[in-house]
Amino acid sequence: MSVKPKIPVMIVTGFLGAGKTTFINNLLLQNEGVKIGLIENEFGDTSIDSRLIADYKPESIIELNNGCICCTIFNEFAMTLQELIKKHDHLEQLIIETTGIADPGPIIEPFFQDEELKRLFELSGTICIVDSVNFSEHIAGIEQQKQIILSDMIILNKMGDVDLKTLANIRNKLAALNKTAMVIETDYARVEPLHLYQLQPDLQDEFIRKLRKPFFSEPENGGFHSFTIRFGGFINETRFRDWFKYFASLHRKDVFRIKGIVNFQNNPMIGIVQSVGGMISITEGSVHNPYAPLENVMVFIGKDISKYQIEKEIQEFLVQKDQPKRQA
Repeated sequence: MSVKPKIPVMIVTGFLGAGKTTFINNLLLQNEGVKIGLIENEFGDTSIDSRLIADYKPESIIELNNGCICCTIFNEFAMTLQELIKKHDHLEQLIIETTGIADPGPIIEPFFQDEELKRLFELSGTICIVDSVNFSEHIAGIEQQKQIILSDMIILNKMGDVDLKTLANIRNKLAALNKTAMVIETDYARVEPLHLYQLQPDLQDEFIRKLRKPFFSEPENGGFHSFTIRFGGFINETRFRDWFKYFASLHRKDVFRIKGIVNFQNNPMIGIVQSVGGMISITEGSVHNPYAPLENVMVFIGKDISKYQIEKEIQEFLVQKDQPKRQA
């Protein structure tokens, strides 16, 4: 009996009024014929009008009963997704839209933690829609900063409505918060045809490309830091999984996001490692390039974190056992 493929999940977050509904509307039109499930949420009593979702049947839109999806208990969220699959087992893609005033972390974490969700779904990526016009007003909020930090793609919307100096300042602040995300600049939330099936490979390739350039940044406010740590050699996967789970849990309050690539022993595929809120995910990426330098790269984004301390903890893990050298 063939195993049913996992359903890719896209999480759409972003500032209030930034254009999330318009973006999703365009996305559904661009992927006409794909069977897409949509969970949308807004804070408070007023929900987004389902009529704004073009050519989409109302019964395919699920809203949780008690408001913001981020504020609901973990089990309700997981059970809602499982119930969705039971009712619509034909779905090929899932889109989750978060409220504009919420930290998306609690939505991402279950896909790293809940075994049943991991069996049914695969997280393709998180997309943040940023309002260029009201950026300076919104970016002061910790929730909005974490929306950017936890994103794999940032869509800088309404860029035509601000001057070049303002736009340059926004770019710098986005890069300080999240250097590895793919950034697309647009107006009216229009993006070149974004094919859902291609989303994860595109984001993965962009991430690996950006990792080849070292960076260290300290945003002006909030005490956020982002930096890259690199180390060589092949890594024992079992040992790394145990250590990474412990490390991420230990730093769950100060390290908001970890993302990187690791070369595992006896595995031709690159390991893509991630952590959000202390929860971890380790998946297979592309095939090793035998001509590329053997390098493991990890990016850390957090608040008041020390690159020296984290580098020390990684080195302590590495020296526990000598790493085998690459075979000639």
